[in-house]
Amino acid sequence: MTQNKKATEDLRVRRTRKMLMQALIELTIEKGFSAVSVQDIADRAMINRATFYRHYVDKHDLLERYMSEVYELTASQEELAFPQTKDAGSDSTLVGMASMFEEVYRHADFYRVMLGVKGDPAFVQRVRQFSEMRLRSLLPDKTAKTKTKGPPVDLCLSFLSHAGIGVMAWWLSEGQSYSPTQIAIWANQLTKATVELVLGKANDVRH
Repeated sequence: MTQNKKATEDLRVRRTRKMLMQALIELTIEKGFSAVSVQDIADRAMINRATFYRHYVDKHDLLERYMSEVYELTASQEELAFPQTKDAGSDSTLVGMASMFEEVYRHADFYRVMLGVKGDPAFVQRVRQFSEMRLRSLLPDKTAKTKTKGPPVDLCLSFLSHAGIGVMAWWLSEGQSYSPTQIAIWANQLTKATVELVLGKANDVRH
């Protein structure tokens, strides 16, 4: 296969996947995630079902791929902005949070549905898991011991990942009246305070 032909096919694949994801977003906003079928998605994207199944197993696989791409984009932007700084609550975390909230801002109606009664509980769980994975990777010392009688690291990460969903839901309910950057700054401050607490540095938290 020539390089030009391969590039053309890669572009076609990216375009098809983008159309399928856009179709899922639009249909989820219109009728709720559970009511959307693969045929609905294919029809909206103007492709046949066979083409859909060449790319994804089902609509859940399509959603999972989208979430993975958002997670990877967030992580890569953190790395590009601050390659030497990877502490939870640091400026690198802020860059990642801002990127995530920018994505939520672009598709606010979709996220509003997915976090509501017409969404998918597995989506909320996956967002939480991605958040916890990211926070764990950013801990300055992954083997750090918590201070005496302090909360365990795993509890801290679980708390923060659930809190992140709460921040997102609150922001959406407020109609995104604050910018993605501002929400990221506040979320970063809360993250930093919690991480410093669990690592026994509560007295060093800056106000």
